[in-house]
Amino acid sequence: MVTKKIRIAAWAMLIAQGGIILSGGIVRLTGSGLGCSDWPKCTPDSLVATREMGIHSYIEFGNRLIAVVLAILGVGIALMLWRHRKKRPDLFWLNIGLLAIVPVQAVVGGITVWTKLNPWVVAGHFVPSAIAVGVATYFVRRTYDSGVRLTTKASAPLPALGWIILALTAVVVIFGVLTTGAGPHSGSTMSTRNGLDNIWITRAHAFPVWLLVIATVASLVIAKRKAQSAMVAPLGVLLGVEIAQGLIGYVQYFLGVPELLVALHMVGLSATIAASVAVLDSAYPRSTDAESGRSLTAVA
Repeated sequence: MVTKKIRIAAWAMLIAQGGIILSGGIVRLTGSGLGCSDWPKCTPDSLVATREMGIHSYIEFGNRLIAVVLAILGVGIALMLWRHRKKRPDLFWLNIGLLAIVPVQAVVGGITVWTKLNPWVVAGHFVPSAIAVGVATYFVRRTYDSGVRLTTKASAPLPALGWIILALTAVVVIFGVLTTGAGPHSGSTMSTRNGLDNIWITRAHAFPVWLLVIATVASLVIAKRKAQSAMVAPLGVLLGVEIAQGLIGYVQYFLGVPELLVALHMVGLSATIAASVAVLDSAYPRSTDAESGRSLTAVA
């Protein structure tokens, strides 16, 4: 059985993955993208942030430190899962995957600095973080079950709906990144924008958002009618997150994308990814540790 410490560590991993997205947003919103002028060092002469470079260097270096925290956390979880690796290889390899994303992110982050925050490289820098949030969410959910999938027809929800929702979420994330690259928050006065028309890319971003909301509502109605209770709660959470995200998105657009609302929107984006993954995972129910324990007791 998965221990409480492993579950807590899994949650810490998910929160940290969302945290690095938020900290990256803060770097951009405060214009601190080149607060550290070099990589892997902060400056050619200093590994860490320096007083001479001002507050921006500390903000940028703080974002880099969260990546270090993710690496340490990943190694710690790997050690905790080592003796469970044969019984729960799914958990072990999910964590290894999350750990592998850290150096990828670090290298892409370094390239963003070397290219003076090229908006297309910055967009590429966000994608692994979005994937990591999804994988970390799946990892957390897997710590609450026995790893045994339930395959009976009665318990099988509607997986196609889950995949549609996840695909639409991916499209929303991609268009959101492109919209950010066309907006005013470049991360530094030295960096350029991606050249896309801000109004049209914003509208293009809104279209898949509405499709996602429609798909979520339709899925929720179908799940309730078919008594697929496993999907009802995750779909309800996702719908709530979508409504909040939509309100923040429209308000920030009409107010000229103020920094605070943009930061909240980024938090909401992580929540949307996590909720979408939870919906898809709920379409493939597994027995819980408690259910597994009762089954073993019954057999004995």
